[in-house]
Amino acid sequence: MRRTLGAIALGLGALLLVSGLMAKPVLYTQLATVPLNYKSTSVSVGRDMSVLRLWSDDAKVGHYDKLTGVTVQSTRKVLGIPGRVPADKQATTAFWQTGVKSIAVGVGDLNYSMETVSFDRLTGVANNCCGDQVSIGDLEKPDAMKDITHEGGYFKFPFDVQKQSYSWWDGDLGKATAAKFVRTEDLFGTETYVFEQRIDKQEVASRTVPAAIFDGTGEDVPAKVMYGNVRTLWVEPNTGVIVKGQEAIDKTLESALGTVAATKGVIGFDEATIKANAQEWGALGSQLGFVKNTLPWLGPLLGVLLGLVGAVLLFGKGRRSAASSSGADEGQVAGVEGLDAVAETQVIEPTRAERRSQGTL
Repeated sequence: MRRTLGAIALGLGALLLVSGLMAKPVLYTQLATVPLNYKSTSVSVGRDMSVLRLWSDDAKVGHYDKLTGVTVQSTRKVLGIPGRVPADKQATTAFWQTGVKSIAVGVGDLNYSMETVSFDRLTGVANNCCGDQVSIGDLEKPDAMKDITHEGGYFKFPFDVQKQSYSWWDGDLGKATAAKFVRTEDLFGTETYVFEQRIDKQEVASRTVPAAIFDGTGEDVPAKVMYGNVRTLWVEPNTGVIVKGQEAIDKTLESALGTVAATKGVIGFDEATIKANAQEWGALGSQLGFVKNTLPWLGPLLGVLLGLVGAVLLFGKGRRSAASSSGADEGQVAGVEGLDAVAETQVIEPTRAERRSQGTL
């Protein structure tokens, strides 16, 4: 039994030793890679928002509703499309499609957008490898798309996130700006790094729009699209996944006839989405952190200790048994010889009666 346990201990020790030595260069590298066929759904809710709803009736006539105090719900679906990445680039590049449908609860649809992004599977940074596009649809051509060049992070932060600034994409600006680390925060038991991307309100586009949007009459009027935002992202640091996202948006149309809110208010992941993300990515993040930070030293340590135990069990018993047997035999011989010697040298004194019979007192 001792030899069997010793062999098992040696085997486990060797396995732990190798696992620890290979944890960072092999195991962590394999785990810290974005999947090609990723799929997810998240829901965001904004209350007491102001939005401009553009819609058309059955006769294809356009209408413009200026809504205030409404609840907006946005559902985002992300789908990885491995087939869009060339075979020789799949080891480093992922191609994901994201679609967002927004509704004014109790009123109707607001808009639907589609975007495709190719990005580095380790850093999360866009690399524009595989034909990135974004929707530019309107009431007449809702499915229209155009090519686009992305930059910075889009879906996620890099693995092993640090407490620093990261470049993050903003679709309204059409470029990436800094998302700055501001604090740590616990979400349902998962530690997150909180980043904030502040965008001062500025003109991002100009277009010609119906005067009716501004309650005017007559021909279309030129208008400026003004946009500002404070985007806050709660990120699980080991995986780089966004557990919670929130935007304080201020987007308006401004013309000589006045200003109209296109989208204004605070919208962010609902509680169910946040809780599900925290539970899933918190657990995976802990496992990834263990592989990266703990296993490289714990594996070799336990491996060496188990190896020593196994060696003692395998090779130490024979020597101890021989020594014990030898000692026992020697003790027995010495004991017998000692008793014999005592017996041989023992003097037996005569009793008092015997001394009397011999005439002695």
